[in-house]
This record gives sequence, structure tokens and C-alpha cells, in this order.
Amino acid sequence: MEKLLEIKNLDVAFLMGNEHVPVLNQISFDIYENEVLAIVGETGCGKSVTGSAILHLLPENAVTDGEIYYKNQEILKLSEEKFRKFRGREIASVPQSPSTSLDPMMVVGEQVAECVTGGYRQKKADRENIQTRIWDIFSHLKLPGERKICHAYPCQLSGGMSQRVLISMGVIAEPRLLIVDEPTKAVDWILRKEVVNVLRQMKDEMECGMMLITHDFGAASQIADRIGVMYCGQMVEIGKADEILNKPKHPYTKGLIDALPSRGFHVMEGFMPSFSELSAGCRFAPRCSRCLERCRRHIPEMYEDGNGRQVRCFLFEESGVAYRSPCIEEAVFNA
Repeated sequence: MEKLLEIKNLDVAFLMGNEHVPVLNQISFDIYENEVLAIVGETGCGKSVTGSAILHLLPENAVTDGEIYYKNQEILKLSEEKFRKFRGREIASVPQSPSTSLDPMMVVGEQVAECVTGGYRQKKADRENIQTRIWDIFSHLKLPGERKICHAYPCQLSGGMSQRVLISMGVIAEPRLLIVDEPTKAVDWILRKEVVNVLRQMKDEMECGMMLITHDFGAASQIADRIGVMYCGQMVEIGKADEILNKPKHPYTKGLIDALPSRGFHVMEGFMPSFSELSAGCRFAPRCSRCLERCRRHIPEMYEDGNGRQVRCFLFEESGVAYRSPCIEEAVFNA
């Protein structure tokens, strides 16, 4: 498969008064055509900031460095005017929280249409074509009475229907890369399953790449080809989904998986540090039971095992041996 997106050493900081507050540090990963890469991690670790950086939707006080390539074209440094031909058409997003992402004063059909028209008036024939396209998408997503829903306001829709409207806004222009932000956040189990099924179906039919931003390992396991784990603004592990879930190699990844109800609900001690109060060394060191002295003084690089698995941990550098599967026995490093 060809690379669709390539991120190299992405740094993002925010100007707070006279201070630079670093948020993303040396983020690097790829997304291939027709692949789903899930980015998981605790709330506030930088997942959504990464998506916003790709989409050029960071606030004005953001300072960025690094490289982002889309189909081998560098896009991070493009002007807003030049990037508009990518946003929505080549790279689109499905934002989180329909309650805050949909305009309560506009019917949902018009909101979906704006993703194609940009808010400009269209010729009658073009308007009719766009309307037909919207009806087709709504019908495909099993929105009941799709023509009627076009004239409904967001407050008249259920949570599941609103989520599908957001998905419609992301896919109507048939982008090659879709960035989906927390689609299962604050939804019940039944709706969560429906949303995952819809995303998988749309990805397969459009044959697009997808970056799934989520805290939901269950959703990631159902749709992702690979999983990247973020902690405090850094990518700490990347690998195939089944390997990440069953043989985690970074202590933080293991902690996240052990905290799942299905794995015993063993909650990690401590909290993720504030970005304005980062200490030297590995950012996970204060919470790591396997912390070495060098972990407190130096930031580990991303180490690779030759099979596409990447881990930011000195223990992996020294041993190169994965955790045993937590499904079988207590997981430990064979250092």
C-alpha cells in the first residue's frame, strides 16, 4: 500500500503570555491508503491536537514545527488559502460531540450541503445534485425519512441520528483521508456498536484512509488495522492492533489495557503531568513501576523491532522482548 499521510517530528506548542507550553513532541507516524490507524490515550494527551494540526485548525497562538506530507506533498507550511483545496475534499473530519459541532439554528441538510458548497450559492442543477447526494448518504446511513431529516434541526434528532449527520458531513465530498474524533464518546453501548459499524462500512465503500482518535480500545479493536498510543504529547507505541491489544510492550500501554473492565479494571497509579510542568526524562517515569535511573534523566527514542512495531522505552531497547499476553498470565518484561 502507498503512504497517504506521513508525519515527521511534529512539534506543537502554545503561546501563553511570554511562555511556550509544549504539547506535542516529536510525533511521527504514517497512514496508508485504505488503512485505519487508531490513536488512543488518556484525555488531554494530545490526540485531538494532532488531528487539528493536520487539518490546519489549530488556534492562532499555536506554534508548529516538523513536516506533514499528504500524497508526498508537504502541507504543514501551506498557506490557509492553498490548504483549502485539501480540507474537506482530500482530507475531511468528523468532529466529536454533535451537540457542540452542529449549528442549532440551521437545518441539518443545509449543514451537510455546506461541506460541498462552502456556503456559496449554487445553480439550480447543482443544488439538486447535491440534495440527491445528501439523500443517498442519509439513506445509506439508515437515517429514517432521510428527506424529512434534511429539514430538521439538530435538537429534533436523537444522539445516534446526530452522530450520523456528522459522519455525512465528513464523507459527502468523498475524501481520501478521514479524521474521526471520539465518535463513541458519551454514547451508550448499542449506539457505540452502530457508530463503529457505520464507520467501518463507509471506510470500506469509499476505500479511504482513516485516523480514528479515541479513548475507546473496544472501538479501536473493531475497526483499526494499527494502533498508536499517545502519552503526554508523545507517541509511545505503534503496532498492529491485535499485537498492541494482546502483547503490549510499553508500560503505559499495558497499564491502559489492564485498566479495561474486561482485563480486571486495574487502574494505574498517578496522573498525567501538566504540559507546563514537565520534568526531564521519560514523561511516564513517575508512574512506571519498571523505571530505571536513566529514565528519569533522558527521554527515550522510538525503538523499532524490524516488523513495524515501535516503542518509546529503554526497557524495549535493552530487551527487545514483548510483554507476555495479559490474557494468559501476568505481563512482565523479560529484561
